Amino acid sequence: MKRYIYLILSTIAIVLLVNSCKEPDLTPVYIHVVPEDFDNCIDVSHFNETHDQNFDQEQLLALTRHKFTHVNVYVNNKNLGCWELPCNVPVLDVNSNDTSTLVLIPAFPLSGMTNTITGYPFINICRQKVILKKGTTYEVSENKPVYQYSEYAKFPYFETFSNSTSFTPSASSFNAQNLTPTLYDGKNVGEVILSDENGLSFDVTSKGFVAPVGSYRTMLEIRYKSEVNVNVAVKMSTAYNPYNAYPIAGFYPSPDEWKTIHFDLTNTINSYHNGAGNVTELKVILSGAADEGTVRRVDIDDIKVIFIRTA
Repeated sequence: MKRYIYLILSTIAIVLLVNSCKEPDLTPVYIHVVPEDFDNCIDVSHFNETHDQNFDQEQLLALTRHKFTHVNVYVNNKNLGCWELPCNVPVLDVNSNDTSTLVLIPAFPLSGMTNTITGYPFINICRQKVILKKGTTYEVSENKPVYQYSEYAKFPYFETFSNSTSFTPSASSFNAQNLTPTLYDGKNVGEVILSDENGLSFDVTSKGFVAPVGSYRTMLEIRYKSEVNVNVAVKMSTAYNPYNAYPIAGFYPSPDEWKTIHFDLTNTINSYHNGAGNVTELKVILSGAADEGTVRRVDIDDIKVIFIRTA
């Protein structure tokens, strides 16, 4: 009997030893993601109902316009890193016969207070069940993820320049130029033409809006197509300096392509808010200038301030 048990144990040990010596299958599957996979990827068909808003069609369309440049990739809850688009993300530890859970979080470079890549924090996570077969490429374009804005995402300020503008020339402005609503590229935008005749600089301030203080993430998004540098600041009502202006950053010229830039206002708000309350009033300031003897165009569109509670 003892010899029989010994034989069984020896056989098991040999089998385990042989299996342990086998080379692991390191054949990858690639996840192919391109920028177009995130074009209009946010579903806003029920946004007004879920957020108790009355946004018009132009505002709803503005909520879908993002130019995400990066993606955070997770497979079966494993973080595979942040990748610049387009990308081929290799995945090794998957079983071709099982479904995997794929999570793609669109991301972008954060301008202003930091210089990092961050996932877009205002949308719900989309989890997809997919088959990832080793030795093949999974094309995200064949099964694009669809996102929705979190029900906790709030928009205290929204400007689409639809036949009007909430901006006025700042008190410090040397001329009366403003962002004039006009139709450009088939879209309502705010426009300034800088020239010797019109004036070579502009400095405009938005109407005021209220943002929360504390455990919130607050961001400013601006869509633009500009032939000059544009400076961005916020004017904030504080305890000791009512409506003091705080520079945030700005954006470089993009004369041939519409771009979207994101600024994190969280640190500025929490550092300089009115110490007597849990909200503060802000205004957005945009300014720029051109050289003598030139004609330069600045077009601004879809300015949004968004916040969401983080704790």
